[in-house]
Amino acid sequence: MSTTGMLDLSRGTVGLCVVVVLAVSTLSSFFLASCRPRNFPPGPRTVPFLGNIAQVPKSKGFLKFHDLGATFGSIIGLKLGSQNFVILNNYKHVRELFDKRGSIYSSRPRTYVANTLVCPGDIHLLLLPYGPAWRVQRRVVQSLLAVNRVDAVLPVQDAEATQTLSDLLRDPAGYYDHVRRYTTAVVLAAVYGVRGARFDSPNVRALYAAQDDFTAVLEQGATPPVDAFPFLKMVPAPLAAWKRRAARVRREQMRLYLSLVAGTRERIREGRSPDCFLGEMLRDQEKNGLDDEHLAYLAGNLMEAGSDTTASTLLSFLLAMIKYPNEFRKAQDEVDRVCGPLRSPTSEDIGRLPFIEACMNETLRWRPVAAGGIPHMLTQDDTYQGYHLPKGTVLVANTWAIHHDEDEYENPAEFAPDRFVRDKYGTRDPVDESADDHRRVLYGFGAGRRVCPGQRLARNSLILNMAKIAWGFDLSPGEGGVDVDVGTAYTDGFLIAPKKFPITIRPRSERHAAVIEEEQRRAEPFFAKYAA
Repeated sequence: MSTTGMLDLSRGTVGLCVVVVLAVSTLSSFFLASCRPRNFPPGPRTVPFLGNIAQVPKSKGFLKFHDLGATFGSIIGLKLGSQNFVILNNYKHVRELFDKRGSIYSSRPRTYVANTLVCPGDIHLLLLPYGPAWRVQRRVVQSLLAVNRVDAVLPVQDAEATQTLSDLLRDPAGYYDHVRRYTTAVVLAAVYGVRGARFDSPNVRALYAAQDDFTAVLEQGATPPVDAFPFLKMVPAPLAAWKRRAARVRREQMRLYLSLVAGTRERIREGRSPDCFLGEMLRDQEKNGLDDEHLAYLAGNLMEAGSDTTASTLLSFLLAMIKYPNEFRKAQDEVDRVCGPLRSPTSEDIGRLPFIEACMNETLRWRPVAAGGIPHMLTQDDTYQGYHLPKGTVLVANTWAIHHDEDEYENPAEFAPDRFVRDKYGTRDPVDESADDHRRVLYGFGAGRRVCPGQRLARNSLILNMAKIAWGFDLSPGEGGVDVDVGTAYTDGFLIAPKKFPITIRPRSERHAAVIEEEQRRAEPFFAKYAA
């Protein structure tokens, strides 16, 4: 063989060896990354390279994680490819980590789909990592949702809840859309200073479409595990429907939010906008250092947080009331004692309806909207109960499991508002509040430094609507029985909601119907202030 041939063979052999070494090295790193770290919380056995990905369901993972607690305990460690993932199935873990160690447990995991394709540039408050940008935006939102600002929205909530009664009286079969219209209408008026008079109003439909698409693309299993296997980012968009879907969500969300800002700015300039959150944000825009895109998304975030979540809880309340009619009769008895037959409840009655408040708390416990929780990310190595939690670990408070913990709640699968009448926390054993143990009444609004700042606004809407419905209507199951199983009766997604269910809604009397119609007439001048 010639010298040239031998050199070519040597080069080829060396090249092949390099490829083999790189391949082995890459595979080895993937293999090792998918293995459970030392002293990590217990969990199901991992599969090489995949970890526990194949064992995580594509929808309603919170049910699976709850079941895993029977085997592995209330803190469960998983490997999703190379990602360390920890499920917290008991409030005590959430209290100790999210509430007491919030300085290192308050960030968010960065995901390719959410942070790069749909919301690039740190424009979405929900997805922002813990840091200066998050603090600026959070401070703006907290100032808008201060007690005095939230209570200034009560007249809007009163009027829109009055229309909801009128809508249910006129068209009881459309209950699902009437409830959804209410929650979006309140947010439209509070944030943008405009109305959503009908569910088919352009703004209402556009906001729900944007929210539904956004939550769907964030749902576990909606996209390939690109964060566990980064090479999937290389797949071109023409061959990746999930990339095209994310790009469409990005375009439509941005177009909608910017158009709402432009409309509000124009109405303010023309002097025909009532006070609204966005008006204040525009006045302070330069001081807060927010460009139009960030401002638009911050206003949109307020809409997202206040529409679907409240609507889902109200629909769960209706479902519970036809499944548990004795509880509904108790609610009716209370509003009758407080309000009588000649007027429906108003925001002034909120503090006088303890059983209605208990119904609200029990609905939030029984069917939490963000049932699987929202991920937090650990920003430095930590040790907890002897477990090693590496920096970058993603932790989720499994709200479903926390709210259905048999050690904490008696018969947690049952809807029983009296548990919250007997005790503020609804638990088997009284909670010693003097111990300052940081326990929250409920965990559906989150925990730690990322807890939802709009709880008061949501709770006002919930109590007001529950009270008005109990005052005005009799509810009974429609044909086909009442399915309340979260696995079959609820939608999949990042946020869950009841699917449409058969229900009969009738006014309690002709007098009640007449009062509803009269109160709607009296509300019309108020609505005129929010005409676009």
